[in-house]
Amino acid sequence: MKKMIVALLALGLTGLHAQALVNSFENIQYWVGSGPHRAALVLQWNDGLQPVSVAWGYRWDGEATGMDMLRAIAGTTRIEDPAGDLVRTGWGADGRLSLGLVEYSFGLSVLSLEYSPREGGARTQSDWFSGYWQYLIRGGNFEYDDWATDDTALFDEAGSSIYAPGAWSSSPVGAGDRPLIDGAWDAYGFAAEFTPQPVGQPVAAKLPVPAVSCLMREGKPIVALLSQNNIIYQLEYRDHIADPWNSMGARELGTGGELIFQDDSTDLPPRRFYRIALQQVP
Repeated sequence: MKKMIVALLALGLTGLHAQALVNSFENIQYWVGSGPHRAALVLQWNDGLQPVSVAWGYRWDGEATGMDMLRAIAGTTRIEDPAGDLVRTGWGADGRLSLGLVEYSFGLSVLSLEYSPREGGARTQSDWFSGYWQYLIRGGNFEYDDWATDDTALFDEAGSSIYAPGAWSSSPVGAGDRPLIDGAWDAYGFAAEFTPQPVGQPVAAKLPVPAVSCLMREGKPIVALLSQNNIIYQLEYRDHIADPWNSMGARELGTGGELIFQDDSTDLPPRRFYRIALQQVP
């Protein structure tokens, strides 16, 4: 009986490349949500590690706030009351990012942001005794209560898909009261020792590499994975380590459930390598 060796040599085309600096929305690799409007989220831990900051994209239809964007991107959200007791939880797109919020009478405030990418160590800041999360914005049109003058003021700044260093403003409202517009940018930076830091040019968050299994079923190689919404998956293979990768079968759109790819080749070689290529939905 002929035996075949199958292996998952590499996963994710995006994961094989260095993270790119974000000069505009076109450099953002991981987009969450759907709709005609686009905004960007930048997170900066100021922990001395690289990259300094990381960017995600957010799409929506109708109306959305900065908090809507943050919670849609974070894979898990834990909301506590000021005493630290759990109020409720929530789930979003990127399982590598965990968000902690405190619910006050005036709204939600960021307590912690923990990011655990596969290619590096965990990034986290959550100590309000040594700092706080500063909320900075670019682009928007909304009224707010100016505490300094006890009057109504207007924040009016055009959005732009182009990154601009130094163009950030400290938000006069919380994320839940900040309406997003096309070309809006939101940034959260941890102000260690209560000293705010400028937002550094971010790199693009990579598409999340799925957990994948590879096995034989009735003599056919099977590659199975748990998919995510709005990501396209493509099985690729090669028979020798130096060969180029070849696409196999149709591309599959992630739905949040399991995807199964099967190699139906009639004349299988003694060894074959597989990988899953990832592509963001345009």
